[in-house]
Amino acid sequence: MTTHPLHKKSLFDIAFLTLIFVACSPNLQSKNELQPTALMKHETKWLVEALEKAHYSKVSIKNLDRDGFIDHYLQKLDNQKLYFINSEVEGFKKSYEPTLVTYFEQGNLFPGFEIYNSYKSNSLERIKWAIEFLTEYPKLDSNRTYAPDRTELDWASSVKELDETWKNLITFEFLNETLAKLDTNETLDDISESNLTAAKQESQKVLLKRYSRWQKNLEEFEAGDVQELYLTALTQMFDPHTTFMNLKEKEKFDQQMNNEFVGIGARLSDEDGYCTIKGLLPGGPAEASRELETNDIILKVAQSDGDFVDVVDMKLPKIVELIKGPKDTVVRLEIRPVNNPSTSKVVSIIRDKIKLTENLASGKIHQVQNGKTIKRIGVVELPSFYGSSGNGPKATDDVEEIISKFKNSGIEGIILDLRRNGGGYLSEAVNLAGLFISRGPVVQVKNTDGSIRKKFDFNPKLAWNGPLAILVSRFSASASEIVAGALKNHSRAIIIGDPTTHGKGTVQSLIQMNLPFNFNHANIKKSAAKITIQKYYLPSGSSTQIYGVESDIVMPTINTFRPIGESDLDYALKSDTIPPVNSRRPQNEFVYDIHNLMKLKEFSQKRQNTYEEFDYLNDSVEWFKQKQKEKVMSLNLSERLIKRKSDELKNDELNDIYESFSEKSFPEQEIVLNIVQQQKEKSLIARGESLEGDVDNNESFQKPENLDIRLTESLRIVWDWIDIRDGTNLSKKPNPTEI
Repeated sequence: MTTHPLHKKSLFDIAFLTLIFVACSPNLQSKNELQPTALMKHETKWLVEALEKAHYSKVSIKNLDRDGFIDHYLQKLDNQKLYFINSEVEGFKKSYEPTLVTYFEQGNLFPGFEIYNSYKSNSLERIKWAIEFLTEYPKLDSNRTYAPDRTELDWASSVKELDETWKNLITFEFLNETLAKLDTNETLDDISESNLTAAKQESQKVLLKRYSRWQKNLEEFEAGDVQELYLTALTQMFDPHTTFMNLKEKEKFDQQMNNEFVGIGARLSDEDGYCTIKGLLPGGPAEASRELETNDIILKVAQSDGDFVDVVDMKLPKIVELIKGPKDTVVRLEIRPVNNPSTSKVVSIIRDKIKLTENLASGKIHQVQNGKTIKRIGVVELPSFYGSSGNGPKATDDVEEIISKFKNSGIEGIILDLRRNGGGYLSEAVNLAGLFISRGPVVQVKNTDGSIRKKFDFNPKLAWNGPLAILVSRFSASASEIVAGALKNHSRAIIIGDPTTHGKGTVQSLIQMNLPFNFNHANIKKSAAKITIQKYYLPSGSSTQIYGVESDIVMPTINTFRPIGESDLDYALKSDTIPPVNSRRPQNEFVYDIHNLMKLKEFSQKRQNTYEEFDYLNDSVEWFKQKQKEKVMSLNLSERLIKRKSDELKNDELNDIYESFSEKSFPEQEIVLNIVQQQKEKSLIARGESLEGDVDNNESFQKPENLDIRLTESLRIVWDWIDIRDGTNLSKKPNPTEI
């Protein structure tokens, strides 16, 4: 599927790149230009000093690639090259390159704000043009084309050239909306004139409504947002994982790493300017109040006995800021109930600590059957290496609890699923690896001065000493790669999945800003920087940086052809090696050997050459590669209708094939963490429901609705490994189609 440039994922992909069209008043002038504050000056000077002293590369700000920095900042503002022309870009470089370093040393953000204000002015001027162009329906019978991804194209050489780009862009968006409202089985000859006109009218309404929301977002962008964007553009010149965090971003980061926050326990979304409740977190204060429902609309917010603040059309982050607050304090909400929208009511809620249990480790036991033989294999899915400085949840503790419950249920092998795990705390990675080895090195950490620290697991306790596989993907990064790489080095686990993991071999530290005396009050929250301070290496001395951890057994994947690895990021640090750590494995500790691994690869490859689900995976990869080659899209409605039909036929064919595999799934049983169980019980009590029959931690085995092809093959591989361990006569192994 081709992605529109508005759908890229970054701060400005959300807040700016989407701001292409905007409905506005006839006199369209920018509001007051944004300016940096006095505090920002101190924050900038602190950040520059922190980068020079703490960053692994020890690069002086004086050596900043100034031309590259301006390009990088402009890429964040206008990476689709829709607002600036080449002469403006060259003008920025001529004006700011000579003094850019001096500005940073002085804490002066003038260049960043000036460029941003030019961007905003250009955007609003371009909006005028776009709205005028939309007074008539764009022509949908031309031979024009449009390249949705313009990131690698040159800046337009003139306003006239940019006008042509915008004509194509507006037509592209209008055509996409129109297509969505026409029957997928029709050609242009089948569509009546009235239906086509109705589709065009509705498309125009949808776009204009969307544009008005985009304009509001643009006008609400604050000086702090510009500061974060500009300073993060600077930090990412050092490496892609070094970032500046203003107060809002630091709070989000803390919440994500600790899996808890203080609030009311509700998921909120912005729907046409209304703050809408999209879900209540189990066991949270909002659910316990029994006065809120999904799809209720929050109209006003008040603190304790304070005055209400109208939040209609307010930015969602600001509303969240109003609703959150210290533990055990009261927030009052005036809501419009979904079941009685003609009225409103006030709900008082006491804020409390919320544990995000849906982001914790989870476990399932799979019944893997081969003929009449059934083996139980446990799968632990770990979304991140989360942790807490207090009594909050920790990844290692939760995984150990799940493994204990696995063993009580008689499992014979374990798969650790890290496919969606982007990393987390280094300490949790070390501790978690220690669950599977009695003792030994887990990771080596190299500091900026060249010194190397070796981190060992010294705890002889083993949570599991049987067959272990780790399922990875190109998204498995950082701490995931430490665990996978270390257990592979120790010949303790088989790595299965994409050819390699992400390739992030660097360690970041969150450094809180030191404020000058006149700002340094105890109750003032502080910004921070996440700075790369170390590189890590596996016990073997190899680095996962850039190259990641190679899988022992590989399966087909589209991830190989997607720009999602460390090597695809700008300014990524280079890979290198250091000496290995000498260590001995205890003689009685279970490990696999190279001969057994070769057998496992052979058995899996036979299945991959035989089973129809792997034909499906290979076809899907080829289809993805074919779609990737389509760099431009036709702006002709007739051609696009034909193309859409062809694409949908192929997609339907692939979907039908995939759905036919549902019976190949192995039955599974969920294993619930105690904390999740307690939250579930608390939720039931809050809703006034009976606990009977609802809190069973060992529900019956059921087949999942869809086949997870890679997980299912991993289960088969672990089955093979159990056979090897048990000394099964593998020469009489069943035909690969039987398991």
